[in-house]
Amino acid sequence: MAGEGQLLQAARENKRWSLIEAEEATKIRVRYLEAMEKENYEILPGTTYIKGFLRTYSKYLDLNSEDILELYKESEPVIQPKNEFVPQAAQQRPMWFRPMVAVVVGLLAVGTVAVIASMSKPQGTVPTAEYTPAPLPSAPQPEQKPVTEANPAQPQTNTPQNPPSVTAATTDGLKAKLVFTELCWLVVNVDGQHALEGTFSPGTTKELTATENIEFVTVGNAGGITITLNGKNVPALGTSGQVVNNVVLNKATLVQISAQAQTVQNPQTSAQPQ
Repeated sequence: MAGEGQLLQAARENKRWSLIEAEEATKIRVRYLEAMEKENYEILPGTTYIKGFLRTYSKYLDLNSEDILELYKESEPVIQPKNEFVPQAAQQRPMWFRPMVAVVVGLLAVGTVAVIASMSKPQGTVPTAEYTPAPLPSAPQPEQKPVTEANPAQPQTNTPQNPPSVTAATTDGLKAKLVFTELCWLVVNVDGQHALEGTFSPGTTKELTATENIEFVTVGNAGGITITLNGKNVPALGTSGQVVNNVVLNKATLVQISAQAQTVQNPQTSAQPQ
């Protein structure tokens, strides 16, 4: 063992914290805290989570998180992916195999050409009768309906599915602004690539730019962060102290937010005539 687990456990016991009290402070589950203290990393979700949890736990225990991570890296286990397919070496074929295949393919090609030529040879002339197509029927004239005066009392319900402002907002990619109102730990991927990770204090602001999507892999305190997407407020990810996972913001999210805002501003467009 590299010793980082023993350091974490000793620091927690020095603070006279139980694992349950440590969970309440760090928002990390007891089973994960116990796994880090025992250096049993196999039950944690992955390397990104392990490093993030170690960094957060060590900071709450007043330890140097970089020293803890260095100790972890010295004994970092190599985790083999499950059901890994190991391709077997190609069977060595004899030297005469390729020339023989070429000869067989050539014979097949010659036989195919001969069969096609025999089938396409004309067997005699077949007299063709003259054909005069029948005249097409004329299209029916549309029925003329009397013009009636529109009922001014009837509400107009025809609204575009995507207003011009929504369409314009989704053509320039995604720009998210994160404002932290409470201590919050998170991991974020942008277009499938790792982009942001760490613990952020209240008052911190971060900006992310994406082409397709922004994925919040984990948010340690969902109520401690507010998000705007292309200038539009995103509904809260959760409550204070709540841990949420795999929240994805994309262009469909932006359209949905804009449509909801349009409904709030013009509630009469969704009303049905009596």
